Amino acid sequence: MKRIIKITILYITIVLGQISIYSCHNATKTTSTQTEMDTSASAVDLSNMLMLADTNFAGKQISIWTADSLTNKFESLYLRLLDGKGKPLTDEALDYHITMDMGMMSHGGPYDPLVNKGNGIYQADMVFIMANMKDMGKGWLLKTLLQGKDKTDTLTVALPVQQATVARTLPTGTTTDGRVFVSCLLPNELESGKHQIEFALHKMDKETFTNLDGYTIAIEPFMPEMKHGSSENNDAQSKGNGRYSGQVNFTMPGEWIVKVKLMKNGDIVSQDHLVYPIKIKS
Repeated sequence: MKRIIKITILYITIVLGQISIYSCHNATKTTSTQTEMDTSASAVDLSNMLMLADTNFAGKQISIWTADSLTNKFESLYLRLLDGKGKPLTDEALDYHITMDMGMMSHGGPYDPLVNKGNGIYQADMVFIMANMKDMGKGWLLKTLLQGKDKTDTLTVALPVQQATVARTLPTGTTTDGRVFVSCLLPNELESGKHQIEFALHKMDKETFTNLDGYTIAIEPFMPEMKHGSSENNDAQSKGNGRYSGQVNFTMPGEWIVKVKLMKNGDIVSQDHLVYPIKIKS
């Protein structure tokens, strides 16, 4: 079981080295919250997750959790909001966005609206298109906004995003939409057999990122050591909101790769060879 890391605002920078918290009060109002309610999913269990931050926020208690250490790929964070007595807050005007602070410059990154998972827990899906760089700015910042009657409170947390050991988010040029980022949501290891394979596709437009639909993501699993692929694979089709789903079949244990091409109207439109390694266990 993963160890729960409790971090207070007094020693966050000492424990993690890369996490810091800033808060401020803004008298202006923001747009309405983008939070969506997910009533179909089961409750989120935070007991085996890592706590990245835990502090007071506008008279409430907010904590931020992740399933594992953060790397430059598609990640899900979980924000838990409690009142002063520890009671879950489930109907708050909560929103967020992410920024990469590189010191002399900054840019955004792909992220989806918050999803209200119930019991005071909100899910935030995002893609870190690069890792933090040593001695270059604050790195990735998560800014949480809580809208009240006459002001919006903000809390900014610096996130410790490390370099991934296995590539899961790759950039490519396209003949249709310019530069895009293709995130494969497979874990680093899987059991042999058939599995659902999902992707998130985002278009980069200057400093903003948008979900990209309308493609087919062609997949080809291949085992380099044995020099063979597999049958019964289905290319990933668009499900909307930049998400794609297909099926991949890993027929035996060992080191595999998944070769990926972006297709539109039957033509290859990606300009680079996208390869995602994966270890298949028996």
